[in-house]
Amino acid sequence: MLGSELSLLFKRRRTKVLMALLFLAPWLMGFVIFQFGGGRGGNGPSFVDLVTHNAVFLVLASVSSLMPLLLPLAVSLVAADSIAGEASLGTLRYLLVAPVSRMRILVGKLLVSLSFVVLICLGVAASALVAGMVFFPTGRVVLLSGQTTSFLHGIALAFVATVLIAMSLVSVAGIGLAISTFTDIPVGATLGTLGIIIFSEILSNISQVRGIWPMLPTNYWLSYADIFRFPIRLGAIGKDFVSQAVWLAFAFTLASARFISKDVTS
Repeated sequence: MLGSELSLLFKRRRTKVLMALLFLAPWLMGFVIFQFGGGRGGNGPSFVDLVTHNAVFLVLASVSSLMPLLLPLAVSLVAADSIAGEASLGTLRYLLVAPVSRMRILVGKLLVSLSFVVLICLGVAASALVAGMVFFPTGRVVLLSGQTTSFLHGIALAFVATVLIAMSLVSVAGIGLAISTFTDIPVGATLGTLGIIIFSEILSNISQVRGIWPMLPTNYWLSYADIFRFPIRLGAIGKDFVSQAVWLAFAFTLASARFISKDVTS
């Protein structure tokens, strides 16, 4: 079932277009930085100032630039479409006729969304690394804490950071799946999911509500940068892991409660 769902997802034209745009973004960023230089005065996205020093940092600059909006949007489109899309097309009823439990269907939809998260994050990272090697130097990498390391070790660290970014997006997949079970309109589910993430990002910049920051799904999204320090700081990374696990468990529980009892008439 999982294989067929993944095959169906990646055969869709919108998925191919979405992935192509995400994978081309690092090339556009690399070309612009190559032509005009990195950000100045701290106004650019994270790591942009460091891109011209080493190709590895284009990986981090790309994913950090896509993280606030485009990556969550991509995940929202897939996760929110998982149930609502089937309902809008009228295929959900036929899916439920198959000798498969609703819980298994829901787990399969979640695994598809999570697989998509990992694929697009690693795809963006791989595309950014190739673009970085085309436009920028590939010597020793200067870590954020000042030490230097080999280029290959820098690549390894960049891909570990990318995996952490993918982990930070599992809450988006869970929230999208949950909202998807409450509506038959995929666009509404997508906007609802993205709205929650944007609202979380807004709250994380308001110091008056600092007390609820640890409960926000986006609060530890920048923790992946600690991979590029020596020694590696695991505190915020561990908190992000716990936060994402809690949000995913909460969202999947909500989705299960709704989907298992949902009256499907179309």
